[in-house]
Parts: sequence; C-alpha cells; structure tokens
Amino acid sequence: MQPDRVAVVLRPRVGWEALDLGFQMAREWWRPIWAVWFALYLPVATLCLYAFPNRFHAILVLWWLKPVFDRAVLHTVSRAVFGEPQGVRATLRAVREWLPPGIVMALTFSRLNLARSFVLPVAQLERQRGSAARKRNAALGSRMRNVGVWLTVVCSNLEWVTLFGLGALVQMLEPAAGDPGPDDESPDGSFWGHFAQWGLKEACFYIAAVSLVEPFYVTAGFALYLNRRAILEGWDIELALRRLEERLRASSGRIAAVLVLAVAAGFAMSGTQPAFALDDTAKSAHDEIRKVLASPEFSQHKEVTRWYYTGKSKEETKPTELPAFWRALSLLFAKGAEVFLWIAVVLLVAIALYYLSKFRPEPRLRNAPAYRPPDALFGFDLAPESLPDDVAGTAKQLARAGRLREALSLLYRGALSSLVQRHHLPFDPGDTEGDCTLAVRMKLPASADYFSRLVGTWQAMAYAARRPDADSVERLCDEWRPHFSPAATT
Repeated sequence: MQPDRVAVVLRPRVGWEALDLGFQMAREWWRPIWAVWFALYLPVATLCLYAFPNRFHAILVLWWLKPVFDRAVLHTVSRAVFGEPQGVRATLRAVREWLPPGIVMALTFSRLNLARSFVLPVAQLERQRGSAARKRNAALGSRMRNVGVWLTVVCSNLEWVTLFGLGALVQMLEPAAGDPGPDDESPDGSFWGHFAQWGLKEACFYIAAVSLVEPFYVTAGFALYLNRRAILEGWDIELALRRLEERLRASSGRIAAVLVLAVAAGFAMSGTQPAFALDDTAKSAHDEIRKVLASPEFSQHKEVTRWYYTGKSKEETKPTELPAFWRALSLLFAKGAEVFLWIAVVLLVAIALYYLSKFRPEPRLRNAPAYRPPDALFGFDLAPESLPDDVAGTAKQLARAGRLREALSLLYRGALSSLVQRHHLPFDPGDTEGDCTLAVRMKLPASADYFSRLVGTWQAMAYAARRPDADSVERLCDEWRPHFSPAATT
C-alpha cells in the first residue's frame, strides 16, 4: 500500500470515528460498490430461491456465502481508496485476485468470527496465512478488535430491524382481506414451524435488508483496518512530512523574491531619517495618574458584614426543664440512633473490606512468571549480545564515516534494548513509537527529552527520507551514554 495515494484523510482516530469514516466512504462511492454487490448477489440469490423449495434453506445458504460477496465489495473499496476506482466488469475480471486468498478458511473456521470485516483485509489484501495471519490479526486487533466486534453486532441487529420494518410496511399497505398464500402456511402450529417455513416475500425482505446493510459493514471494517495501520505505521506522520517537503520546495522561490525586494527597499530608504517632534505641552505624569484613578472604572464599593459578641442578653431566662417522660423518650431515641450508627459503620467497613479484597492479586498472578523482555521491536533485534560493547562510540564512528542511517539505527536499537532489558518497560509488539515515547516519559522522565529527539530524528530519516546533519547525529551519540549505557543511573 502507498499512503501518499490514499483518497481519504489518514490520521489517528478512535474506533467509532473510524467506523463513521467507513460509512462516509460507502456513501461517497456508492455507485461502484452497490453495482458490484447487486451484480454478484442478486444472481446467486435468484439461483438459491429457485433451487430450494423451502426459502429458509436458501436464506441460510446466502447467509453462509456472505464472505464471498464481501470480498468483491472490499476489492472495489480498496481500489477506490487508493485512487484506482473500478467498475463491475473490472472487478469480475479480477475475480482470481480477490476470491482465492483464504476463501476456504473464511467459509469454515473463520465464518463465525465476530470481527470478520476487520480482519478480512489481512487475508485478502495482505495475503497472510497461518501463524503469520494470526500474529498480524493480534497486532492489529490489540486495541481495535472490540470495535470490530461491536460493528458486527450492530450491523446484524440493523439487518433484522430492516427485515422486520419492511415486513411491517408491506403488511400495512397490502389489503387486509387477502388470503394467505401456500408459502405463508405452516404444516404445524409451532413457533419454529412458522419461523422455518419462509415464503418468497420474507426471502425478498431478507435480500433487501442484507443488500442495504452489508456494504456499509464491509467499508466500515476496512476503514477500521486502515485506521489501525495508520496508527501502527505512522502514515499520518509520513504524509505530513512529505507535504511539508513539497510546500518548502514550492515556497523557496517566493522567499528569495521577498528577500530581494526587502534588501532593495532598505537601500532606497537609507537616505531618509524619520523626525519626531516632542510635545512641549505634555502634562505631568502625576496629574495623568490621578485623572485615570478618578475615573469610574477604578472606583470600588465593598459592603462587609461581621458578627461581634455583645455579651449575655438581659432578657435571657432560665430554660424550662422537660417532663421525665419526654426525657426518657429522647434518651431512648438517642440510644437507638447510636446503635444504628454503629451497625452502619460495621456494615460500611465490611463492604469496604469486601471490595478491597477484589484488588488482591489472584494466585495465578502472584505465581506469574518473571518479566520477559521482547526479543524484537519495530523489526529491531533487542538482544544485548547483538549490540557492540560501546554503542555510542560505534555509532559516532559510523556518523563520521557518513553512514548516518546506520548510526541512528544503532542508537535507537540500543536505547530500546536498554529500556526493555534493564528498565523492564512493558512494550508490546503492537506499540508505536508514540506509545514508547509516552512510556519513557512516565517511567523515566529524565531520559524522556533525549529519547523523544532520538525518535524524531529517526522517523524523519526513516519515513520521510530527510537526512540530518552529521553534527546533530554526533551530539546524539555523545548524549546517549548518560541515559542508556549499562553504567548509567536514572
């Protein structure tokens, strides 16, 4: 995939915003999407309705074959997103390209996958198989799979809502005196008998409901896949750097012209000097300040009320004592309230202890294996034995020899190895450079600024092909040891 040819704006989005982008994509390219869908789905649906006398069996076959039609829709959408819109004929001619990859798995073991539209591009577009596909799905779905599952649940419910809505609409519009046809009768009066014996009308309602919802489901899953790849691979950073480079190239000529005009204007105005006349009749600063402070804007009014003790009142009389009955009754209520408060305190303490007990680590967590650092991250081998003894010195020699990319790569790899081996930062294979920078900022604030500059320099060279100057790379080499060398303390 080439991110610079994408016809949509790629930036990190939350899952639900990515789904909304997919729905917008379906509305934008609705003509080729639904043309391909109807060109494939309607003939197969007609054949199934003709082959099965019981329409419910035909509906089951159409439901099971959904992954086949989804692949055609995904092929059309992916070509449109990457600037190659295709019609029905081009899609049908390319059937060997989009149908075979993983179709057997899609119709068997992966048919009931709740994130089906989200993982479909891995098999069809990336052509991943076996363990590689499972690892890829795990990396992509580490933070987005739950959104893909909710997409499946919501679209399934939308299909049923559309199905029952069409049935209710037609039932309200058709004459009430019409006799039910033979397809509407059930051999037994059970609920399952009425449900399993579908008529032609109900089958048509189902076909219409699926045709309305399923293309949205596929495009939303593809948008979620694109969003996850953009987050993991930094597509938005790469595109921004490329746009910045193009803008700088386009504006270089304008900047030169502006500088020439500024120099010419400076030479033209060098013979004239401005003259300023002082006002001899200026008023004193004291009078001006008094006049300003006397204005209504600076006037303040404040009303203060205070309480003062004035001593005992002369009219104060001795309080009357309550009768013995009322005193005994009030004492009874006081004792009862005291007992109730103590019971409430005991109950609150018991409830607090119960909920605090849930935060105790379970036995399997207490006996969990020790931290095991990852062997590789971002394609870098993080094993300490794969690094030279003096990472900074070796990187500085490479930088002086003009091999800046290898020097930055060695510094970056050495920093990641130090973070996972010595500081035990819990990095996952699906983490991005931004996730690593945030983890360093939280756990090692003293090294956060240096690590951020190192990552930024590496991204600019690796993704945007922007070659840094040798002096900045050598400075990074000189500053590396206090943060990530084995003898450093942070």
